[in-house]
Amino acid sequence: MKILKQLCLVITLVALMPFVQAEELSNKSIEHWLKAMPNLTGWLSQHEKQLGADDVMAKSDSMDQVFAKGVEQLRAKGLYDDFNKQVTKQGYKSVEQWANTSRDITMAYMAIEMESEQVNISQMEAQLKQLQAAEGIPAEQKIMMEQMMKASLMMVQAANDVPAANKKAVRPYLLQIRHSLDEQSGAAHQH
Repeated sequence: MKILKQLCLVITLVALMPFVQAEELSNKSIEHWLKAMPNLTGWLSQHEKQLGADDVMAKSDSMDQVFAKGVEQLRAKGLYDDFNKQVTKQGYKSVEQWANTSRDITMAYMAIEMESEQVNISQMEAQLKQLQAAEGIPAEQKIMMEQMMKASLMMVQAANDVPAANKKAVRPYLLQIRHSLDEQSGAAHQH
């Protein structure tokens, strides 16, 4: 479950973008992403409160919805053009191109990490039902716990759909991606 918590931030940041069918990753696209992430993550972290990334995760029933709502947030907050400038400075054609690559890499990484943790969807669903039926938990706390469990379940289900080719492409870069995600997590908590 540690990986789910670590990736929750990354997924919410990537959630700021629309969902499009996953494309096959290449060494070049992964290396480009690794090089661009420090600058882009810094910008996203600085604007995290304005973007309401937590709201996007909490109000979504699937990863498809998370990605679709994200770009709406950028536009609604008047930040799309500014972020698009940041993305193009890093060599991407658009926010959407960067977002698609980010989504594919982070989802493949998460799927690989979860293989070693043997995450069981049935157990997670059962735990969610137990929580929903539980009495004696303050309503606000129960809602927060349900949202966290639903987000985790949603990420696990999405990770199960990651193409094998993307997992294969990401495997040689696991340590570099983990380092990048750790840095992103740290940057977001500083703001």
